[in-house]
Amino acid sequence: MDLGIRGKVALVTGGSSGIGKAVALALAAEGVSLAVAARRDDELSAVAAEALALGATDARGFKVDLTDSKSVRAMLERVNDAYGGIDILVANSGGPKPGTFSQMALADWDTGYHGVLRNMVELVQAVVPAMTARQWGRIVALTSSSVKQPIPNLVLSNAFRTALVSALKTLSIELGPNGITVNSIATGRILTDRLRALYDDAEQMDAAAKADIPLQRVATPEEFAPMVAFLCGEPARYITGQTIAIDGGMIKSLF
Repeated sequence: MDLGIRGKVALVTGGSSGIGKAVALALAAEGVSLAVAARRDDELSAVAAEALALGATDARGFKVDLTDSKSVRAMLERVNDAYGGIDILVANSGGPKPGTFSQMALADWDTGYHGVLRNMVELVQAVVPAMTARQWGRIVALTSSSVKQPIPNLVLSNAFRTALVSALKTLSIELGPNGITVNSIATGRILTDRLRALYDDAEQMDAAAKADIPLQRVATPEEFAPMVAFLCGEPARYITGQTIAIDGGMIKSLF
């Protein structure tokens, strides 16, 4: 399917590995001009080169620390200088510190707020003016299944990712008349370094998947990326304000 976004400018944060990288490469295959942002220059260069090989109109890496507001602002300025505005934003950040409510100090809440909520909101605020001027835009936030069903031992993710989804739902109503769609992904168990860190070993991770997920396995990032790319495309122009689970059926709620 041609998603109709060839030449559009797409920014993917957290795009040097895992889910972010898979999404960036899926968009590259659709011919976007790709800005991929993350912490490590070497990984960014490799992703940009792979994106060009897959058919991206242009592809460049932009170093950023998503927990640092100054770094986020500087990255956005560099992307805008390079491309003159962003048409597609895939807002992706690393997960906050795991733990229970009683284990979290106020400093942990502050760090989680900045990395998961505050700086994601800053990314979204930065892209809206250009999208509004062009009367076209796509915003997709990669969140967590915790926004639909809280996950034990991940209180910060449960709190701040849910707040982000709520804010973006409100934004989708505000931006709908301007041809801009805003959606969120309730990410299930995808095989990334973050997921591996939450388990003692691969055997424990596989056993948990068989117990909790109807498809009885975790997904690869490459299985995750096509839905995100679709939401960024022209055929998805009537889908907005949604939180779509990519979780192998793990979430038990109806909505």
